Amino acid sequence: IAVTDELQIIASGLTTIPSESAILFLKDYFAKESVSKVLIGEPKQMNGMPSESTPIIENFVAKFTQAFPEMKVERVDER
Repeated sequence: IAVTDELQIIASGLTTIPSESAILFLKDYFAKESVSKVLIGEPKQMNGMPSESTPIIENFVAKFTQAFPEMKVERVDER
C-alpha cells in the first residue's frame, strides 16, 4: 500500500499487508483519510498480453469496486 502527498507529486510506501485483509484495511484507512482515487496495477507481459497474475488482480478489483462503489479506480500498466 502506498500513498501520495496532497499535490500528488510523490508516492511513498505506507505499509505491507496480506492480500486477504486489504479490503478491511482500506475501509479503516478511507474512514480516517481523504482519498480521491485508487491506483491498481495492471500486470502485463512485455508483449502487452495479460500476465499470469492478471486473474488474481481482476478478482481483487471486483471485490474492491463492490466494497467501494463510489471510489474512483485507475488501472496502471505495470510494465
